[in-house]
Amino acid sequence: MGKELEGKTISLDDQSKPTLQLQFEVSIFDLYKHYYQVRLFVETNQKEITFCLPSWTPGSYMIRDYATHLHKFEVYNSITKEPVFWEMVDLHRWKLNQLPPKFEITYIIYAFEDFTVRTNYLETEFGFINPPALFLYPEGKLDTESSLEFKVSDTFPNIYTSLPRDENNPHRFYSKHFDDLFDSPFHLSKKNSVFFSAGTTKHELLVEGDIPFDFKTKLANDLQKITETQIHWMGESPNQYYLFVLNLSLPAYGGLEHKASSINYFNPELIHDDEEYKRLLELLSHEYFHLWNIKRIRPLALGPFDYQKPNLTKELWIAEGFTSFYDAYFLFHSGFLSLDEYLTKLQSDIFSLEDNEADFWMSLEESSFTAWTKYYKRNGNSHNITVSYYTKGGVLALCMNLFLLHESKEKKTIRHVFQKLYEVFAIEKQRGFTKQEFFEIVKDVTGVDLKLEFNEYLEFPTPIPVDYYLDLIGIHRIQTDLIGDTGFKTKEKNGNLFVQKIQHKSNSESFDLMLDDEILAINGKRASYSYLQKLEKNLRPGEKFHLILSRAGKIKETMVTASGYYKTRKFIVSEDCSVEKKELREYFLRNIV
Repeated sequence: MGKELEGKTISLDDQSKPTLQLQFEVSIFDLYKHYYQVRLFVETNQKEITFCLPSWTPGSYMIRDYATHLHKFEVYNSITKEPVFWEMVDLHRWKLNQLPPKFEITYIIYAFEDFTVRTNYLETEFGFINPPALFLYPEGKLDTESSLEFKVSDTFPNIYTSLPRDENNPHRFYSKHFDDLFDSPFHLSKKNSVFFSAGTTKHELLVEGDIPFDFKTKLANDLQKITETQIHWMGESPNQYYLFVLNLSLPAYGGLEHKASSINYFNPELIHDDEEYKRLLELLSHEYFHLWNIKRIRPLALGPFDYQKPNLTKELWIAEGFTSFYDAYFLFHSGFLSLDEYLTKLQSDIFSLEDNEADFWMSLEESSFTAWTKYYKRNGNSHNITVSYYTKGGVLALCMNLFLLHESKEKKTIRHVFQKLYEVFAIEKQRGFTKQEFFEIVKDVTGVDLKLEFNEYLEFPTPIPVDYYLDLIGIHRIQTDLIGDTGFKTKEKNGNLFVQKIQHKSNSESFDLMLDDEILAINGKRASYSYLQKLEKNLRPGEKFHLILSRAGKIKETMVTASGYYKTRKFIVSEDCSVEKKELREYFLRNIV
């Protein structure tokens, strides 16, 4: 026995199975007021569904509360056009009851809060859609397929995304499940792209902004070298297609990785400066390496995702730290950095860890685990107590590689480890790995117990003895000219001097100074930026100086004791070292490990 429904005969058994078909339609509600409109057409045999908007975006570890920008939520019967009952059950969830077989949800999204890689944006020249911030998903049904159609061709003829598109309609796309959709951003543009190939992968580069075509072709050629280097390092690419989006329309900096694309922002005023251009290449190199490290090779907690609450992991030192080491290393081996420039990059990260006492406050694992509330929610004291899993993780990756080179008889390195991680976890097991599994793979591939050597620097707030590991390849530190340091930075406002940053150091005394204190006088003389510079130039470690301050309308006096730092410090390649060290150094610099 069957029942007629839309011209089809279905059995009673089929009626008991939940069915759900979703079709999104995205249009511009008001371009000048920066509103997108979303219509979601639903066909189902279910009587009750709760729809949710994600609270965060994978790769950007902070609760963003995207529902803040969702407005005018309405639900209608698609046939009768009558309202369907719904209620908002929390800040990100809408519960729909007594559902007809076909209904439509409509809502408006404000898209002009911030110009970032993780927020929606809409203006006259382009539009950007970060899918978790725009598309509702049915609770408990992230595996649901959907189609998406954009009604924006009058304003933006080109839509760039890694999702597959309809052969007959370039503005219609398909998603296998919501993890797929949420990992596939959309860039709406009037600009055309350029293409290049690396390995077996076709790459598309879209540059947004008023940028000369010559720059785009140069960048594409440079990216080809970088992507070929990375594909060679991993042995293969998981993608047939990859999309780079580089937005150069406004001053900004940042990138966010996706499974087949990356969204990158950079300041257009800086692209013709040679040093800044290399910084741009480093950003693009970083996000591209995430194609493997985090999108395929990942800590266990980073997928499947719960889009409503934090996915906590202690292993971001692998996901982001190793990526931070290799972004510049790939530039060096692609010919974009000289040896001196590469050493400068390494020492910059090392010195940044040494310039405050955060290493004694926070471990690498704590840095990763608390990223949601500490690293991504920074305040005026964060630099003193918060370790960056990017920076310290990158330094750790360097030291691990050098130690493996020294200890492994067959010159096995992190490269061989990552190839094995990819084979075992991304391809065979199709899941993330635990910390213990990571170190087991390292030992299996290299024969070296990295956990025994380095676990202390993961679990405890302990500085890494970088000099010891660099000495394994005959690179050592020189530092001269010990001079005094005030311990604070200032800013000028209307000709007056205010405290902007206070640097805590483990070897210096505390002093009574607060952020935003106005400095009125230094050693009895009226304070000015030029006078402070003169003081800093002649200051000696341990020397005391007197400040008169204005704090909350009250006049205060305080004495500050200068700490010390080396004016000249750098790492140099030593020729006065053993043959073994020279051979290891040559291997590290000439072979891509």
